[in-house]
Amino acid sequence: MRIQAAIAVVGLICVGCTTQPASYAGSLNHSDRKWQSAACKEARQKAENYASAETEHLKSSVMIGVLSPSSALAAVNVTNQQNVRRKQFNRDLHLRCSSAPLPGDLTNIPEIQAPPMLDAGRGN
Repeated sequence: MRIQAAIAVVGLICVGCTTQPASYAGSLNHSDRKWQSAACKEARQKAENYASAETEHLKSSVMIGVLSPSSALAAVNVTNQQNVRRKQFNRDLHLRCSSAPLPGDLTNIPEIQAPPMLDAGRGN
């Protein structure tokens, strides 16, 4: 039980590991030629609303995690997925709004994986 609690704490600490999209949008070069494009404006508007949508998603994920027999592992999985989604969003935002090369942390983003207990492809 202590190990599960420790894993959950580490996972929850890492919730803020990836920059929020609205903050990332603010850090991009506003004088870049892509900054004024329609695609960038749409992406920046979505970035402003990202935090509230993420909070709603987190609430439902936490409820599922609490009901799970391995709630600590579920909490870590939720935070990992949240960080991957933020990185994917930030990568798309960068590609729409900046001509600069992608930063290293946005180049090799893993796909969101199902937790091992739900992975139907395992054991085949």
